[in-house]
Formats: sequence, C-alpha cells, structure tokens
Amino acid sequence: MTIRTQLTHLSENGIRTKVFIPLLKALGAFATEDFQGPFEKGKDVYFAYKDLFGEHKHCCFFIKIGDIKKSGKNDIRKMKEPIEEAVVREFTSPLDNKSSVHIEEFYFVCSGKINQDARDYICELLRKKQMPNFRIYDVDRFINLIEELIDEYNPLLQREYLFLTSTFGNYCEKVVEYLEKSKSNLRPPNISPNRRGRDGESIL
Repeated sequence: MTIRTQLTHLSENGIRTKVFIPLLKALGAFATEDFQGPFEKGKDVYFAYKDLFGEHKHCCFFIKIGDIKKSGKNDIRKMKEPIEEAVVREFTSPLDNKSSVHIEEFYFVCSGKINQDARDYICELLRKKQMPNFRIYDVDRFINLIEELIDEYNPLLQREYLFLTSTFGNYCEKVVEYLEKSKSNLRPPNISPNRRGRDGESIL
C-alpha cells in the first residue's frame, strides 16, 4: 500500500502513536509526549524544540482523522472549544514537570485533506486567541516528511527501508540512535590552553 493509503486507514490513536510521535522524535523534538486522555486540554501530542537562542518552544499537535471541512461529520466548527482550550489553558511543562507554561506553537494536523473554508476558520479562530504561531498540515505534508526522512537516513543507516505503519516506530528509533551517536562522536576544537588572544587574553 502507498503511504497515503496506510495513513488514511489508521485510527486517531494509531496515527498518533505509530506515526506522529515517532516522526517528531526522529526530527529532533524534545520531550515528545502523548497527551491523549482526560487531561489533554486540547493537546493530543506535546513536543518542544530549541530556537536559535537555545530557548525551548512549547508546541502541540491537535489531531483529527479524515477530511476536514466546514460542514458534515468533520465540521471544523465542532472543534472550536478544544482548539481554544489547547492554546489558552496552562499546563505543567513536561521538560521540568513543575513550570506552568502555555503552548507557543500550535499544529492542526489531520490524516486527510483540509479545504480552504476550514483553513480560513482555523486561521481566524487562532488569531482571535492571539496565537500567531500555528501551522495547518494535512496528509500530503506528512507524506513529504516521511519520504524526506527515509530518503535522508536510508543511506546513513545502510538500509533499504520502505514505509510500513507497523515498523515506522522502530525505524525512527534507529534514526534517533544514529543522531545521538553522531553527537557523542563530536569533539571540541583542539585549542591549547596557552594560546593567547587579542591583548594577551586567554582563549578558553
């Protein structure tokens, strides 16, 4: 089956645990955590990353299955309250398990397509809630991310992996292991402690 067919056949729980969480970890996200449950506060998956200044950005995935429109079963207007809750309510940071934080980047993601009316509704809703940092990703975006990940790491891992939802988590674990090993092999520059800089200052 194609990647698209496999993704569209997954349940919300399946795509969250078998695809999204492993993918985030392989892309380098910190503290990726499944928030699904009675205390999720609109956030299905939490993750963080470091910006250019080394500060962690608190992010979340809001996940829906199927095509999202402004009508029918998956009417975007039915999702208004949990979306608002995700961006407004404080929660305890998984990074230190004590700080009260808010979501700084919000990702509306789904396993189908999102039509323009639904996209416009999400944009207007989040801007009213003063959430300027958000992304709307449909199945095409995740197909691209998965293909790019596999194309990049198959040569590095010396594998000929083909995407399967049942094995993708394990493949992403191998990517994470490779990245951690690569970091551990980095060596600091060989600078002599006696080397002097401008005006006789030691270079540390």
